[in-house]
Amino acid sequence: MNEDSILPSTHSHKAFLFLEGSFVTIIQTTVACHSVRAIFSITVAVLSVCASLFSQTRRPIVLLFAGDVTLARHIDSDVGSRVDYVFERWHEIGEYDIFTVNLENPITLYDRPEEKEFVFKMHPRYVRTLAAGRVTIVDLANNHIGDYGARGLDDTMKYLDSAGIQYVGAGRDLEQARRPIIIEKEGEKIGFLAYAGGTFAAKDNRAGFAPRSESYIMADVKNLRSRVDYVVVSFHWGAELAERPSQGQIRLAHNVIDAGADLVVGHHPHTLQGIERYKGGVIAYSLGNFVFGGNGLSSYPTAVLKVVLQDRSATVELVPIQVTRWQPHLPSDLVRAAVFDLVRDRSQMFSESISFSTGASR
Repeated sequence: MNEDSILPSTHSHKAFLFLEGSFVTIIQTTVACHSVRAIFSITVAVLSVCASLFSQTRRPIVLLFAGDVTLARHIDSDVGSRVDYVFERWHEIGEYDIFTVNLENPITLYDRPEEKEFVFKMHPRYVRTLAAGRVTIVDLANNHIGDYGARGLDDTMKYLDSAGIQYVGAGRDLEQARRPIIIEKEGEKIGFLAYAGGTFAAKDNRAGFAPRSESYIMADVKNLRSRVDYVVVSFHWGAELAERPSQGQIRLAHNVIDAGADLVVGHHPHTLQGIERYKGGVIAYSLGNFVFGGNGLSSYPTAVLKVVLQDRSATVELVPIQVTRWQPHLPSDLVRAAVFDLVRDRSQMFSESISFSTGASR
């Protein structure tokens, strides 16, 4: 008997594969099979496709969050036209996909500031500095974005648009200011919102930042939750130089997590505060200064928050940073330990925090 005679002239069968949580069905029906070699060829082809699919494991997504950035005043006088200078050592931090900072100044050449004690503005050349640091998103919801009025904010958005840097938390009207940024990486959608308090709040027909109104925040978070896999909310809040958040801040942060946020990031106090884990979410109440040219202190320890997303889970860790003559970089072991000790101490007021050596998985 030859090999062809043991097979019917047509053959139907169905194969099931389990791939990344869902069944993939491969159906072969009424396939003319006149030899064992034909069946073997089909099987090899199917197995090759399956092996390729299983080998496509999604890589982790790395997010970095930093505190206050002001590329003005002392940066202008000390750094000048060296637009690559600030981030020359930033490669030490390693690879990342998204980097968010609080940009605490408008980007403008406009020369009519608002009447207030401290006003900052960033020369447009330093947009290239942000690009050199691979900054992805700038948070514009803060008390200095309006230092040069609506004109300064409008200039800021135009310069950022031209550089391909996204911004959140401010706009030409209230609708734009409340609009989230959504970024998709490796099949994961990440949404960002930002809010501040103060007089430069946007209205229906007026430019400004997204106001820290709890009714707006709750509505925005709930709406965003249904559209993305991971929700980040930033607040410019608290008292300057305060070592710990107020009870009002804690209550608001808890409400935001309850509404669907995964991460709350704070800034404005110009110092590091504690980190709380609450109902599966993480709250970093203040990330302090990152590169803050608003005063003459050019060297200091600080930290960034690192979030790694993979397989629908998040690992959150604090990464100590040393700023030396306006350049952020990884610190010595001594500085690293001191930053961990500081934030650990300021986190003792919470019932649960993150690990300050290896991060914590959510």
